[in-house]
Amino acid sequence: MTDKAWLQDVVTGERLPLGPTFISPAGNQLSVTFDLAAAAQGFGASWKRPGTMWERFGSVLTPFDQSQVVSMGEGNTPLVRSARIAERLGLRNLFFKLESSNPTGSFKDRQMTAAMSMGRLWGRTRYATISSGNVGNALSAYCSRHGYEAYVWVADDTAEGKRRQISVYGAHLFLFPAMQPGAVVPFLAMYRDFLAYCTDRNVVPMISARPMNPFMVEGTKTISFEIAATLGRAPDEVFTPVGGGGLAGGLHKGFKELIGLGQETRMPRINGVQRSDPHYAPIEAMDDLQYRQGNHFLPLDGKWAYESIMDSKGRVMSATAADIREAQAWLANLEGIFAEPAGAFGLAGLIAAGRNKQIDPDATVVCVITGMGLKDLASAEKFVEYFPQHPAKSVQGLGDAGL
Repeated sequence: MTDKAWLQDVVTGERLPLGPTFISPAGNQLSVTFDLAAAAQGFGASWKRPGTMWERFGSVLTPFDQSQVVSMGEGNTPLVRSARIAERLGLRNLFFKLESSNPTGSFKDRQMTAAMSMGRLWGRTRYATISSGNVGNALSAYCSRHGYEAYVWVADDTAEGKRRQISVYGAHLFLFPAMQPGAVVPFLAMYRDFLAYCTDRNVVPMISARPMNPFMVEGTKTISFEIAATLGRAPDEVFTPVGGGGLAGGLHKGFKELIGLGQETRMPRINGVQRSDPHYAPIEAMDDLQYRQGNHFLPLDGKWAYESIMDSKGRVMSATAADIREAQAWLANLEGIFAEPAGAFGLAGLIAAGRNKQIDPDATVVCVITGMGLKDLASAEKFVEYFPQHPAKSVQGLGDAGL
């Protein structure tokens, strides 16, 4: 076991080596844990300098042997100051972290480089995921880069753009029935059985949640590092989507490590926004019997996300499908940013908080945009509800445009 980093049981505190272990002997989740005091000097010398994600943050990323890194240039995404949305909400310092600028169009590329680099260190060549789309896209691309086999399961109602992107890279794509009212149990069974299924076949599970692969969520914390490095300090507020919960947990882990590394003194408020969905348990009620015993999907990192948000003194918020469409339309028409629906959850919560005057106008606020809109073009058809769209006109030449 290296004294620089180890796997740690999040319940008992037991330490394990950084091997291909995805769950503790006691059956609990594992977290990748670092000796931050030992890493502080190296991290402090590199994290604000220009360079790749691994060059800047490698002292708190595994593997430490960077010859094993699988990378496509992920990270270093833009932090763009808002103009028009900030004005509408009465905010003076609003920024968007554009994770849509990663190689396959979402923040999942950060997770992929972290976890697949460990897999390469172990000599593994086969990887699998059950995905809503973005992890499948990232896994397929990163496997293609090294000639590895990618096996991807997605629901048959997954956006066509995501399904095609998976196939483009040569991955094995499997479609299963989407969740239906009153029929969540078969969907849950796939996730419940997935780790054992992969282990039995010597395949690395690449679901982006601590209960499945603790190395996946490590890539997420680099978003926090970059935000603080660009701003010169941690922001006051962060608004982030809550899907499976690993993003909120990873952001919290990143800011907490910055404090432990002596580079920051405070934790920003992390505000997690979950889509209102009758199939999914709200993260603030994960232990309620109606969800544990009912026909609901429990977000795999939901408890971690909730604990992280509460520790930061942030808010847990929900957004309807209409709220999310409005947020997408605002981004596209007021800022020139095209986000997929899941990428706009954070802004949907921010709009609600801004309208309700729950944010200090002088606060430094960062909203994480997690994925690009080109992955789900059909969602853009409804933007016309909020902003006029000009239909295409057939012309013979410039003179027919009527300018």
